[in-house]
Amino acid sequence: MSYEYELFDAVLDGDMSEVRILVDKGADIHEVTESEQWTYLHHVFMSLTEQTPSESIQYLIDQGLDVNAIDSYGNTPLIYAVRQRNTEGMRLLLESGADRMIGHWNGDGMNALKMALKGKPYLYDVVKLLLDFGADPDAKREGGRSVREGVAIIAGVDPKIKELIEQYASED
Repeated sequence: MSYEYELFDAVLDGDMSEVRILVDKGADIHEVTESEQWTYLHHVFMSLTEQTPSESIQYLIDQGLDVNAIDSYGNTPLIYAVRQRNTEGMRLLLESGADRMIGHWNGDGMNALKMALKGKPYLYDVVKLLLDFGADPDAKREGGRSVREGVAIIAGVDPKIKELIEQYASED
């Protein structure tokens, strides 16, 4: 019997006792979807309206799920966590090794810092956390703009975020 949906719901709800019961029954916490190449660490950051409890995220990390797994769209769990504006989830990922891929570009030309400024709300804490863990505000793809260049022209960016980015000097 497959416990895929039950396990997914228990993880999203933060019901760790149910997660452990399902894993003991044979549910595969290391399952990767065939077409999208999503792990549970990708899944927990998919919702744009709800955030998975940090206990669930830490459990997945403790079970050895790859914090730098790249899905078929080129996204890491960190990029999804940024899109979700989940600062606690971001911190757990970054402290567990996701900082090694903080500059990774997905298939749409986004890295974690650019994702922080794609769509509102633009959150100071999200940007600061990424910068503190080494995100480069001057990184850009050929023909593109850096985050530093982008915030100068994007309407609605909090002046505090602009000031924060300016504090991180270019290393050129």
